[in-house]
Amino acid sequence: PPLPAMSYPMLINGEVVESAVTYNVLNPATEEVLAKAPHASKEQVDAAVNAAETAYASWSELHIDKRKEYMREVLRIWESKEAELIKLLVQEQGKPLDQATWEVSFSKNLLQHAIDMKLPVETIDDKPNLRVEVHRRPVGVIAGITPWNFPLFTSVQKWAPAIVLGNTFIWKPSPFTPLTALKVSEYIKDVFPPGVLNTVSGDDKSDFNVGAYLTTHPKVNKVTFTGSVRTGMRIMAAAAGDVKRVTLELGGNDAAIVRGDCDPKDVAPKIFSKAFENNGQVCVAIKRCFVQRNIYDDFVKEITEVAKKAKVGDGFTEGVVCGPLNNKMQFDHVKTLVEDARANGANILCGGKPAADKGFFYEPTIITNVKEGFRIVDEEQFGPALPVMPYDTDDEAVKRANGTPYGLGGSVWSKDVGAANKIAHRMRAGTVWVNDHMSDTGGPFGGFKWSGLGRELGKEDIVAYTEVQTLSFAK
Repeated sequence: PPLPAMSYPMLINGEVVESAVTYNVLNPATEEVLAKAPHASKEQVDAAVNAAETAYASWSELHIDKRKEYMREVLRIWESKEAELIKLLVQEQGKPLDQATWEVSFSKNLLQHAIDMKLPVETIDDKPNLRVEVHRRPVGVIAGITPWNFPLFTSVQKWAPAIVLGNTFIWKPSPFTPLTALKVSEYIKDVFPPGVLNTVSGDDKSDFNVGAYLTTHPKVNKVTFTGSVRTGMRIMAAAAGDVKRVTLELGGNDAAIVRGDCDPKDVAPKIFSKAFENNGQVCVAIKRCFVQRNIYDDFVKEITEVAKKAKVGDGFTEGVVCGPLNNKMQFDHVKTLVEDARANGANILCGGKPAADKGFFYEPTIITNVKEGFRIVDEEQFGPALPVMPYDTDDEAVKRANGTPYGLGGSVWSKDVGAANKIAHRMRAGTVWVNDHMSDTGGPFGGFKWSGLGRELGKEDIVAYTEVQTLSFAK
């Protein structure tokens, strides 16, 4: 059932704030209005930025250990609200219950990661008359613009380390999935000093675009963004006006290279899982699959059978593998790419059509007889449709995997791990796995080429959310 109107206020300067204008947030499984979310006014966004600027003066001077104490309280509250967040995440994003449970739990791990961070001071010279040290200082006021596919974990991975490292933050969630962000902000509204964390939402189709305004705001020192390449390019251009720092985690067109020594029965379900998790709505999911020709036919047969058996439905339904696509824009995009492939001679071995009359459901789709030049191969589909293509030599597979403006992730699958490791090293992507894909490495995450600028997670959070300061002290 629809949730109560205006039960999702924004957080500005430590106060929960409603707005004069609202917009509808849909449940993607039913296409019905789930709730109304606030659309921030220019004055409210200015108030959030001003609050963050004011709070920065004292917050940045607190010792990091003290800032961690505040984040420990956030973690405590998060653990007490997990069940509510999981339910709301299924409702607004559409993902199956087990995947929503994972996201809420992994976000908790990211809070702990922020708490565990250290800020070492490096001494590079120490003489009788001087000592030279390299320190890390917070950037300042940071705006985080976050996506709809993983609305919680892609957000926590930004604001948790940024705040612990001494920055203040304005969180702008996707207009398609603002509810979990607004609810988290309400839960933790009393934790931080006013202005340290502010959350403002808005409908991007409105005349006043909250995200775009933040990217040009003179008091915002950095923009961190996860989302589409097109929007990332616009943010980068906007940030040039006053040399704002940017971290951009953008789209991917990840290739999986399946070598001919693999057992199709064993590897096909694994490839399917890594291509269709979250209904394919993962920036680093497998988007193109290259299979060596000697096992190609058997592999295609196996992955098609897996796709046919995958249950599609509402995220609360037991056994569901693929929920709905999150929004009509993405639903239409996937349909368009599949229909373009069909019109140009591709074989649609299963799926290839909507899975229900209501809701943004689309059948898991396996596509063959395609190659470079087809939109389904060249563009990021970000949905439940996978092109599977044959190749002959390792050199060919690497060349085709790298033959894209994207470079987020990739994987190599083989019983010969020595050969697979060498191929992995040749792939031009931010993260490359061998006999796996998408698992958490604990390392930095980001992309080559169009897939982004900068890195997040791991030790790179310190690079992302601090500036380097060299201090030459007199003795």
